[in-house]
Amino acid sequence: MTITELYTQLADRDFQDYETGNLFFPAYMYMYDPEKEYEIEAEILDIKNRLHRPNNYLDVMVLDIYESFISYLKTQRFGKTTKFEYYQLYESKDSKKVEEALLRDAYDERFFQYLNQLIQDHLEKAGDYEVAYVFLKGLGNAFPYIRAHRFISKFEEFIKGYKLIMFYPGEVKENFSLFKLLAEKNPYRAIKLINE
Repeated sequence: MTITELYTQLADRDFQDYETGNLFFPAYMYMYDPEKEYEIEAEILDIKNRLHRPNNYLDVMVLDIYESFISYLKTQRFGKTTKFEYYQLYESKDSKKVEEALLRDAYDERFFQYLNQLIQDHLEKAGDYEVAYVFLKGLGNAFPYIRAHRFISKFEEFIKGYKLIMFYPGEVKENFSLFKLLAEKNPYRAIKLINE
């Protein structure tokens, strides 16, 4: 599926209904060539702006999972500092323990609630605009702490009232492959928006 075809799909009124979809699971994955990361970044903003125009009247939220994870760590107190500052300080002293702690934090229920609150705040502030989609990007930057398959299985319960469109820098053949290099053994629950 080209980016133009993606826009056409997202602009379709029937597709915008979050209750439509395969088995009524409103999460989709748009795969793209990782070498086109900056191109896709610009296209995401272009699609968001085009969907905001009066002919669509949608307020799309773009959520960068990597930036959101950093923001979350900055809100979490750890002694006299934040987790983000603590991990920065100790990464060079004991990188293994910091890595283990980050992996725990990435799938902590509080992080998912934090993300959900960001989305709910956006939904409330949309005003007259409908919020049909949340675009999730930054999966490449968040690797290895946040893996798409594990994220979607943990975040599934929060996806209500919108469709989640995940932008995935990779491909699928027999398995999903981040950056076309790192094979995943676990299946993704999200529906692929791609023509193979």
